[in-house]
Amino acid sequence: MSAAFLLGGSATASAIGDNPFQLQLPDNPVADRVAVKRWIAPHQTDTRAVLEGPGCIKHIWITLKHPAKSVMANRKLVIRIFFDDAETPHVEAPVGDFFGVMHGEDAYDINTPFISVKQYSGYNCYFDMPFSKNARIELETGEEANNCFIQVDWHRYPGQEMKEQRRFCARWRKENPTKRYSSDYLMLDALGEGQLVGFFYGLRLIDNVDRWSHAGADNIYIDGQGEYPAYIRGIGGEDTFGTSYGGAHHPPETHLDAGIPYYEHEDIGEARRVQRLVGYRFFTRDQIPFRESIHMRFATMKNNVCSMVYWYQKGEPKQFVKMPDFKTLLPDTPLAGGQMDVIEHHSGAWRLGKVLPNKDNVAIEQALQVGLQDSRISEDWEVYRAFHGFVDFNLSERPHEYGVGVHYQPAARQAQAIFTVDKPTEAVLRLAYDDHAVLHVNQEQAVDLGNHTAFRSREVPIQLQAGDNLIQLTLSNTTGTNHGGWAYAFKLTTESGDQLLPLADTGTN
Repeated sequence: MSAAFLLGGSATASAIGDNPFQLQLPDNPVADRVAVKRWIAPHQTDTRAVLEGPGCIKHIWITLKHPAKSVMANRKLVIRIFFDDAETPHVEAPVGDFFGVMHGEDAYDINTPFISVKQYSGYNCYFDMPFSKNARIELETGEEANNCFIQVDWHRYPGQEMKEQRRFCARWRKENPTKRYSSDYLMLDALGEGQLVGFFYGLRLIDNVDRWSHAGADNIYIDGQGEYPAYIRGIGGEDTFGTSYGGAHHPPETHLDAGIPYYEHEDIGEARRVQRLVGYRFFTRDQIPFRESIHMRFATMKNNVCSMVYWYQKGEPKQFVKMPDFKTLLPDTPLAGGQMDVIEHHSGAWRLGKVLPNKDNVAIEQALQVGLQDSRISEDWEVYRAFHGFVDFNLSERPHEYGVGVHYQPAARQAQAIFTVDKPTEAVLRLAYDDHAVLHVNQEQAVDLGNHTAFRSREVPIQLQAGDNLIQLTLSNTTGTNHGGWAYAFKLTTESGDQLLPLADTGTN
């Protein structure tokens, strides 16, 4: 067996087991290590490692030692990693959460190829983290000092070129409480080309109107404005982690690609036992690449939720969240949805109508027979901010009913937006969806886009008039093969290659 295969080099190491994310690393590494033990005073940022490239971090080990190992010490210390002189950190998270240890717990067993945790607090990360120029690892304290040990094992490649352009990224987010039957918990929003590699998801139950897992699961929106949009949707929350029945019938366990390593029932004073859990999922054999963008959410009831997401991408990562202050990092501190977020919506806004009953396809048939009555947008409809071309009706409204990922079906709903051009323009509409779609452009005859049994794209040439153009889409919903997914991705491109964005708020520039 060649050395390149054993060491994960670019020549022969494309096998899933040895190089699951197909990183193009040089063939002849020189092994090196940084090992540092020192105190960090309160309110200090301590640079623990500066690595000169080209190179690749192969392993990071951290432990917190007495007396710094105070209650929730791993939530009171933030790790940041920068590659290639980037101003935005590629990695930013509380130390414990970066290693999958959530809720401020000291440690619990995690045994995966990428994250490994051992008692008492032996935190290990084995993600490959390549860089061309340099890498910098920082630790920041809040109100308390910290005595942190760290070892960084890495490969340097003297006289060699780093061809790999993707960089490892990781972000933590928290929301307490999330909303019930609402727009789902945001986990990731990234622009550029890359690959989602995995995540941890932590939950502390607040209410039991329904099971935490009945709210639904992972929803992943890929390349909404790219050539081949994709939408991945789960069923129940625990199913994402390879278990079932809310995880309640399973002891804490850890496996290669999915597991729930932390699961407890606690009595918080009421006459009920309250769940607290952490699950993880890595995408190694079922890889999730993206070329333009990726957006990820997890369906929730009203609970205390946090997450840690890992991915690779080209270029500096988009800073879609900002770290709160150290007090707010603590698990039980309130943090409303949106307070951490710095998302910029790049694909305009739509107006969404009411949910329509669609038994025997009646709403679709009516949309085909009835044209638009007015060239103006329906201003009493709900304003919806699209993300990377995606509109998901389930994030706007869903039934308040007990059950696993309950959704409207059979149903239909309409969305409207204004697109403005200076002169008559030929354009191509690319729509990705599943179930049945009907298109109206201004007061022209309705276009039956047909039925897709899975999330697939269709392109339609359309003629835009000078000024404002009203486009309306009617989309049906069934349970189908994606458990009631009710989303579409929209892209409108002129003959000159310009992309037009919807202006649902005002209908003007």
